[in-house]
This record gives sequence, C-alpha cells and structure tokens, in this order.
Amino acid sequence: MPRNGRYANPSPDDMARGTCTAVIGSMTQAMRAQSILAEAAIRAVVVKVSSAKNTGGCAYGVDLPCTQMSNAKTVLSRTGIKVREYLQG
Repeated sequence: MPRNGRYANPSPDDMARGTCTAVIGSMTQAMRAQSILAEAAIRAVVVKVSSAKNTGGCAYGVDLPCTQMSNAKTVLSRTGIKVREYLQG
C-alpha cells in the first residue's frame, strides 16, 4: 500500500486506546471504506477478519481507533458502505 499518509497505520497513541473493527465483507469494499475514512481524517487499516471474530464467516474489514468509532459509523453510512457488524477491542 502507498506510504503517503493516506493509508498509514493508526498511530500508537490511537491504538493504545483500543482498536475496533468494522466488518465490511469484500476486500474491495474494505479498501473503499479505508479510503473514505482517510478523507474524513480517520486512520484505518484493512484487515482480514476470521470467522471466529464475526458472525458471517470470513470477511475483510477495517481496524480503527475505538475513539473514532462513532465518527466512522456516520461517515460509512452516509457514503453507502454497508457494515456487517462492529467489533470492539
């Protein structure tokens, strides 16, 4: 992934406060969500979510600081990204 800041990993300070995951589904949609969140100044990382962590089988999602979860929910819903579920910590 590009290292231009747009796809940068969340800062250690953000992640020290807890990481939450928005389970999206496909890799393409997860990458789109990451890009949309970056435009809203929310750092996110695309991750593969194992079936043990979510109820819909294997999927992709984005990890983001839990402190940004409310903002992320708003941004993703307004842009039409369907989130299967949100996982905390």
